[in-house]
Amino acid sequence: MKVVLRFGALAVGVALAAGGVGEAAEETAPPRKVATKKSSSKAAARKAEAASKKDKEAEKKAELPPGVAPQDMRKGPARVKPATAKFADMPRIADSKKDALADKKRDEAIEGFKRLIPKLQETSTQKAEMQYRLSELYWEKSKYLYQLEMEKFLAAEKAYDAAVARGEKATAPEQDHRDSERYRAETMRIYEAILSEYPDYPARDEVLFSLGYNLYELNRREDAVARYEELIRDFPKSQFVPDAYIQLGNHYFENNKLAPAKENYEKARASGVPKIYAYATYKLSWCDFNAGDLDAGLKKLHEVVDYASQRGEELGDLRTEALNDLTVFYVQLDQPKEALAYFKQKAPAKRQGRLLAKTAAGLVDAGHFDSAILVYRTLIDDSPMGANAPEYQQAVVRAFEGLRQRQQVRKEMKRMVDLYRPGGEWWTANASNAGVLRNAFSVTEEAMRVMVTEYHQEAQKTRQVETYRLARDIYKQYVDAFASSDNPEFVADSAFNIRFFYAEILWALEEWEAAAAEYDAVVAFKIPDRDSAKEVSNEAYRKSASYNAVLAYDKLVKIERGQIAKSDLKDGQKVDEKKDKGDVAKQKLVKRDAKEQAEQPLTKFEDRLVAACDTYNTLYPGNQDEIDLRYQAAVILYDRAHFVDAARRFGEIIEKFPEERRSRDAADLTMYVLESREEWKELNTLSRKFLGNKKLSKPGSDFALRVARVVEGSQYKYVDEVVYKKEKNPAKAAEEFLTFVTEFPKSENADRALTYAMVIAQEAGEVDKGITAGERVLKEYPNSAFELKTRYTLSGLYEKVAEFKKAAAMSESFVAEYDAAIKARDAQSKKAKEKKAKATTVAKKDDTPGAAEDAESKRAQKAAELKAQVDAAGEWVADALFNAGVWYDGLGESQKAVTAWNTYLARFKDRKDVPQVAFSIGLVWEKEKKWGDAARAFNRFVEDYGRDSRTAAGQAYLARYHELLAYQKMKDVRGQEKAQDELVRGWNKLSESVRKDTAVLNAYGHARFLALEPTWKRFSEIKFTRVSTIRRDLTNKQKEMQRVEKEYAAVLATGSGEWGIAALTRIGLAYADFARNIMDSPDPSGLDEEQLSMYRAELENLALPLEDKSSEALEKGLQKAYELGIYSEWTLAAQDQINRLRPGAYAQVKPVTYRGSSDSRIASGVLKDLNGPISASAEPKPAVPEAVPAEGAKPAATPEGTEPAKPEPTASLEGVRR
Repeated sequence: MKVVLRFGALAVGVALAAGGVGEAAEETAPPRKVATKKSSSKAAARKAEAASKKDKEAEKKAELPPGVAPQDMRKGPARVKPATAKFADMPRIADSKKDALADKKRDEAIEGFKRLIPKLQETSTQKAEMQYRLSELYWEKSKYLYQLEMEKFLAAEKAYDAAVARGEKATAPEQDHRDSERYRAETMRIYEAILSEYPDYPARDEVLFSLGYNLYELNRREDAVARYEELIRDFPKSQFVPDAYIQLGNHYFENNKLAPAKENYEKARASGVPKIYAYATYKLSWCDFNAGDLDAGLKKLHEVVDYASQRGEELGDLRTEALNDLTVFYVQLDQPKEALAYFKQKAPAKRQGRLLAKTAAGLVDAGHFDSAILVYRTLIDDSPMGANAPEYQQAVVRAFEGLRQRQQVRKEMKRMVDLYRPGGEWWTANASNAGVLRNAFSVTEEAMRVMVTEYHQEAQKTRQVETYRLARDIYKQYVDAFASSDNPEFVADSAFNIRFFYAEILWALEEWEAAAAEYDAVVAFKIPDRDSAKEVSNEAYRKSASYNAVLAYDKLVKIERGQIAKSDLKDGQKVDEKKDKGDVAKQKLVKRDAKEQAEQPLTKFEDRLVAACDTYNTLYPGNQDEIDLRYQAAVILYDRAHFVDAARRFGEIIEKFPEERRSRDAADLTMYVLESREEWKELNTLSRKFLGNKKLSKPGSDFALRVARVVEGSQYKYVDEVVYKKEKNPAKAAEEFLTFVTEFPKSENADRALTYAMVIAQEAGEVDKGITAGERVLKEYPNSAFELKTRYTLSGLYEKVAEFKKAAAMSESFVAEYDAAIKARDAQSKKAKEKKAKATTVAKKDDTPGAAEDAESKRAQKAAELKAQVDAAGEWVADALFNAGVWYDGLGESQKAVTAWNTYLARFKDRKDVPQVAFSIGLVWEKEKKWGDAARAFNRFVEDYGRDSRTAAGQAYLARYHELLAYQKMKDVRGQEKAQDELVRGWNKLSESVRKDTAVLNAYGHARFLALEPTWKRFSEIKFTRVSTIRRDLTNKQKEMQRVEKEYAAVLATGSGEWGIAALTRIGLAYADFARNIMDSPDPSGLDEEQLSMYRAELENLALPLEDKSSEALEKGLQKAYELGIYSEWTLAAQDQINRLRPGAYAQVKPVTYRGSSDSRIASGVLKDLNGPISASAEPKPAVPEAVPAEGAKPAATPEGTEPAKPEPTASLEGVRR
């Protein structure tokens, strides 16, 4: 049994090559052609064609009649592919993976056939069958490759379109079907081979049809016809014959050979195959159409529709095409009513509107306007809110135009605008469809534009107020609907021009406010970014509108001011739209007092007039009316006391028109206004421009000199009043003042500017700049009124850079200059009084005011300023003297420091800090180790300020203590003891709070400690040097030991940290001294060596507890010293003694950070630990030899080589004053 691989040869499907217009229609691929190399000219042409592709598509779409789809516009009958499934476009779902897999299997099959066929016998029917099956595979391969080639081309075309849209240069893609055509050619080669080599091949009919079809596709039409005829002749019963008749009929029809075409169609129809029958009938109707038998053709199309409707989806596409073609027949027959009835009965509901719209459009094209109006009105009535309703109404308007019925055209146009304008009922109903709205917008805009233009032209002819007002109202409707949207898509191309015409109408009607607003709208109007809008819009209107706005607002301002009456045109009056609008009026300046007059707000129209003038000059600089417009705006602002803005505007006029006669007057007025308003920055900027304009300020002229003075003065005022005081920007102000001095070194304000720069730099922390500025004042401007302020400020600045010597010297010079200024002022005052008294007696009767009075006024001003500076400096003298003392003290120039402070004490006795300054004098002498001066200073402090309420509590006690220390350094025992006694006796007179003060407590502790020196001396002088008196000496030493321990424990109990530690150290040293005396006592005579050894052993037993007590006391003292951070010779002495008792205990002296003796816990801590055990020590036996004094133990109150503690005074000085 033969196995024949066929692809649905018996399945017939009609696919319309042009695509159906119904829902079931599909767009087919373009005809296949062999890809060939194009010439360069053809490639360029194709590129140009691709570049304008979108534009052509848009134009094509725009040419479509309303409600008609592009696919409905096919001319002539639809074409079909063969009914055989092999050649039909079968419905399929694209699946690239499955297609690729199938293609792979197909390639494998092809290779299999190619290996198999050569092995078969040449005359074998089986070989022919295998070749045919191979051709089928080639055919499928060709179709598959063609599909891939088209997909690639379409993707490239899409990318090309995107690149062109972005403005990029790109090469248009070309279709390349070389691969698919190669397989197609191989298919046809096999067909030819089978036909020539196997005349008895059973499927020869199918091969003939396939070959004929492909030949026709390759434009080898005569060869194709021959094969179709061979098929019909040799195989009259073949299933391919009906399709061959159809193909032959199409061939003759396309070549306008109706007779053979009709003959072949009728033979195909006679086959009875449903799809062949229906299509053949369809083509016969067109044969009738071309033959002029419209009724017969109409009848056949009705038959096709009915027959296809009975077959369901099988013939759905053909039914769609037949319905579409019926519109052409109805148009030619001018049967609108029959078309309406038939389509509403036979056409699907979704298709009825499109079919009727196409019929109506055809009727219009054929000149059957009444019939078209009937169809369009039916369409509107059937769907009043439909998307195409505006276009249908527009088509009605055009149809009436075709009928030349102008009144009806106007009526229908108004109806269209009312129904479909933005914001209306229809617009709201279709709001979700932007494309539909845009289309309606275009349709209604065009209609309204035509209407308003006609009314305007009519108004110009009649000049009647009523007609102008009617045109005005239509213009307003147009502007509101088509020229006011925020969306440029809904702004008409003509909107700009129409807005201008609307403003002109308003001007003609003398409605100034509305006209001005519309002129402004024209000026601000943004033309949509579309070529069509830009081409239509006349930009010259913008300039005219801008100027006309000025004229309109000028009239409104004059009406406000009562200079002209408000217009009121009456019905029946004539309007002269071409009347000249006039020019901008020349303004005059009237000088006003800027100080007295308060700024008033501009009226609404004044404000808009100023803005209109500015807008015109901004948009069109250099226009012939520029100076007049500038003056008009400036005068309006000046009249309302907007002096700053007015002055700026006058300045711009002066700069641009310097030789104009009004410029110098305006310049003086401008400077006057800005000065009176204290607008220093603006005044300086403007006056500099005036001075730099040599055409305005001619060198050497009075005007130029006057302007130069204004430049100088306003610059200083700007820095002083604005930058420094208002903006509070000291850094910038300092720089600006220095710049001022550089620019105007001889200015009367130069020294003031430098002084300001110095002070501001000081405030800003820019010390170096401040010093430089101050030194320049003293050097470059001697005898400046600001000398005192400069010297005082410089002293502080020197101090900040550690130039203390300069700071002190400058403070001294400040005081000296101040004293000299006071002396000079007193002398001047006395001289002025004498002169005044003398002038009173010899006054001249003919004295008149003049230049002398002006000079005297200036001198008086300077004198007043100098007096103010001197008075201010008087407040700084005390601080200057104080600071000089501080700085000299820091420099080690004690005499100068004391001199400054003594002067301070003498000149400012009542100041609160006088006691502290007096105390500081003593500290200065103390630091310089001038103990006599120090003792006298502290003694004087106690005598002069001891009971002064300004003296801080406890400060007199501390002064006495410092006096004691000075006597101690002088080794003035008498003075020391006197001071010491007063300190001890005065302790109980101090308040509890004062006694808690650390410095006071230490002073008391030190005094108590020093008072024990005799006790210590008695104790330490008892030595065990003679055997004969050793028992008595031991008893005495023990008694003194108890006294020493008790007295030093009392010092410890005071709570003084430093002297409590010293007391503990003395206790420890006392026990060490006792033990050492025992161990160092002489040996008794008459003892043998053994007895002597026993004697020494016994002495060690006696000394050991004493050494332990010594170590205990010393360790506790050191422990407390470490705890409190106190480091002194007493801690060194304690460590040294412990090393003697326990060698190596302190291999190195332990360093301690000094904290001061502020911890009184030593009294309650150490004293408690030492209570009892020390007093209960065993008595030493008699015959203990005299001990050697402990190393380092001195009778003096202060360890050798150390300075006494210098506690800070309670009311300490805080340093330099400002």
